[in-house]
Formats: sequence, C-alpha cells, structure tokens
Amino acid sequence: MKAKAEPGLWLEEVPVPEARGDDVLIRVLKTSICGTDLHIYNWDAWAQKTIPVPMTIGHEFVGAVEAVGDHVKGFAKGDLVVGEGHITCGHCRNCLA
Repeated sequence: MKAKAEPGLWLEEVPVPEARGDDVLIRVLKTSICGTDLHIYNWDAWAQKTIPVPMTIGHEFVGAVEAVGDHVKGFAKGDLVVGEGHITCGHCRNCLA
C-alpha cells in the first residue's frame, strides 16, 4: 500500500471490497512487480503527480473470480483471470488477441 507521500511501501490489512454493479472481485493467486510499482516505491516526480495517497497498489496478477456485480456479463465465480492495467472493451480484435 502507498500509505504516505514519501518513498516506500507499507504492508497493511485493508477491507475486502464488495462486488457491486460492474465490479468483479478477484482472489489474487500470484502477483508481480512492474516498473510502475518501482516509480511508486521510489516516489519519483511521475508518482508524485500521478498517484493519490493512500492507494492500494498492484495491477499485475493472476487470480480467480470470487464474486461479480449485478451488471457483469461473461464472468462467473471460479473463472481464471489476469490483471491488465489498461481499460479495454473486451470485444474488439485487439482485446480478443
């Protein structure tokens, strides 16, 4: 978690969110660190202007769907999914590739 506007990251317990509306709750099985995480950890100029604190970070992972919101279609509890840091439509050629 990026708890403070200074270099470092902190391990903290945070509440598990509910899956509502268009949300999908994912149980993370494996995760990784990427370049963005290093910027956030170092609290460089990019992170200072981009990252609001506090923020629970982490966006490269594989997991299983635990719950889906009422408006979610195409995903069900138990589905294996991966995290992607870009918002996509999920239907076009590029998304399907």
